[in-house]
Amino acid sequence: EMLDLTAIAQSSPGAIAVNAAILVGWKTGGLPGMGVAVIGTIIPPMVILTIISFFYVAFATNTYIALILKGMQAGVAAVILDVVCSLGANVIKQKNWIHYIILIAAFVATFILSDKCYLYHYNISLRRSHYSGRRTEERKCIMIYLQMFLSFLQVGMFSIGGGYAAMPLIQNQVVTSHNWLTMNEFTDLITIAEMTPGPIAVNSATFVGVRIAGIPGALIATFGCILPSCLIVSILAYVYFRYKNMSGLQCVLASLRPAVVALIASAGLSILELVVFQGKSIDLTHINWIGVILFLVAFIVLRKWKCNPILVMCCCGIIGLGMNLLLI
Repeated sequence: EMLDLTAIAQSSPGAIAVNAAILVGWKTGGLPGMGVAVIGTIIPPMVILTIISFFYVAFATNTYIALILKGMQAGVAAVILDVVCSLGANVIKQKNWIHYIILIAAFVATFILSDKCYLYHYNISLRRSHYSGRRTEERKCIMIYLQMFLSFLQVGMFSIGGGYAAMPLIQNQVVTSHNWLTMNEFTDLITIAEMTPGPIAVNSATFVGVRIAGIPGALIATFGCILPSCLIVSILAYVYFRYKNMSGLQCVLASLRPAVVALIASAGLSILELVVFQGKSIDLTHINWIGVILFLVAFIVLRKWKCNPILVMCCCGIIGLGMNLLLI
């Protein structure tokens, strides 16, 4: 039964930890048990990320902190692409040409044609309105709250396969569609979300919510992120505990996994591009060689020795700080 529940949690949209809490809570206490389990799962990361968000605003411009975060970005890119290699190997081993086509098509759509095509979800983001003088600040706040709720509702609904699968969706919403964060800030967000307790999607929702609209924004963004899981996984839990037959669902979701790999690869390469070219246009004269070296070393260490990703990212930050100070 534990293996079945794990499979459902991993194959359903949303954060795996939240999905697992829903399933266990449903089994042990029904609907009230599910609510208590979900709240207990998301409160610790929300509190921690809220505090970190305020510190980030205060200290992100500090030279030493900025250099540490810059070095850690190389570690983040290495961690993500290491995950891509591991997941991609599983897809390749299946020797299914349909999966190969899905993998290639998804990568082309999300990375090469990212400005024109977004796979896996519909971009229902609200257009930015030019508010007239008659509209009050209260209406502007409501619109921001609604945008955040809908944005993270999409993230929660279409991020199948865990936190790494959510990253390209979060990037699309907070960087591309709404410009709430720059690409550099988004990379810092992923670094912080990886190093703190809790699911990456929930951590990201809290971080972005606090940055854009304070604590109410964090609550609304996080609620939007977990709502699809609460609805979809609750239905699956009911079906499972009643019929104990999920083979049909597994067959459907198996065809989505190659696209998940492609989405994660796209996010990882976007961060790597930021590390190598420092947010500037692709130009060989703007290469950040310290970032390139840190990325290559971190990637090799992760692939060969399977080191703790958090430790690798921290080491990249410290070494990057030291190398930059030596060159100043």
